[in-house]
Amino acid sequence: MSGNEKPPRRPAARAPWYADGLRFTCVADCGACCTRHGECDYVYLEPEDVDALASHFGLDREAYLAAHTAEDDGLVILRMPEPDCPYLSGTGCSVYDARPTQCRTFPFWRENLKSRASWEGLRSFCPGIDEGKTHDAATIRGIAKTKRAR
Repeated sequence: MSGNEKPPRRPAARAPWYADGLRFTCVADCGACCTRHGECDYVYLEPEDVDALASHFGLDREAYLAAHTAEDDGLVILRMPEPDCPYLSGTGCSVYDARPTQCRTFPFWRENLKSRASWEGLRSFCPGIDEGKTHDAATIRGIAKTKRAR
């Protein structure tokens, strides 16, 4: 490129379908997101999640991994022998302060944000979809980036 040529322009990023934000609220005494739903079958654990949960239970990392996790395609997942998360107590989370990233970022996961239909499909088990406060697109994108793509 000579000194007078301008670099090619990048096409403008298309605004996401949720550019005006999405309404969501976590409904008290629900716990429905803590139960298996079709493809929503695993709780993936990031390394920092393992550390937080191990600390919560007063275990070292290796002891926690051996007692509470399994592997799926090389990724660490929470062992879930029942349809409900083992940390679901009634309708609440018994490890709330140490809950995994996947739990803290629900429902703003990339797979749920692919389309309006994906988002609305969550209504089959989540009564907080399209309810409560509006989360702006920038906040939603930030939360979605927190959870690694699987």
